[in-house]
Amino acid sequence: MATLSLEGKPVYVGLIVGLVLAGAIIFGVQYALISKIDEDIHAADNQIKELDTKIEQGRSAQRKLPQFREEVRRLELELEKLRRILPSTRNTEEIVKKIKSLVDQGDFVLRKMTFPKLSAASGSEPYAEWPISISVDGRYHNLAILFNRLSNFSRIINVEQISVAALPAQQDRTISADFVAKTFVYAEPKESSADTKKSSDKAKSGGSGE
Repeated sequence: MATLSLEGKPVYVGLIVGLVLAGAIIFGVQYALISKIDEDIHAADNQIKELDTKIEQGRSAQRKLPQFREEVRRLELELEKLRRILPSTRNTEEIVKKIKSLVDQGDFVLRKMTFPKLSAASGSEPYAEWPISISVDGRYHNLAILFNRLSNFSRIINVEQISVAALPAQQDRTISADFVAKTFVYAEPKESSADTKKSSDKAKSGGSGE
């Protein structure tokens, strides 16, 4: 290995060599320290930018909060409206009161009102049919009014299988009518066997994704 010998050299040569070595050492130390500091500064700067972005997103969401609340309220009102049209329960008492009230208004004699067992939902349809058999005696004109008022009920009611016959004694009431007032009840959709098996397999595997 070659060695640097200052023997026989002027003093200033030694000073220069010493200054060069000291400068190299100082530069190396400073470079290492400054590089680390620069990395820390860049990392902190990126973190600050990320936090600023998240803060702005939070402020934007906060500004939209009243809008979100209004939308939720609108959807709740819409859901309530749909539940009146297609309720999730039969509400037999309400139906009885409504039909009896309309029958009384039309001056009918209610001979029969039969509430059959609720049928199961068919296929993928989210509702079950509930046909109510009704028999009344009254006048033809009032029968048309009765059907019209049933169609204006808050929940869906379809009048089907109408049978009208003249009464033997044409006095206060002239006709006998039998019909079916069909309404509907919302039914929660059931999972298919494939979906049920998939959910079961996912639960057994700890809910891990694919």
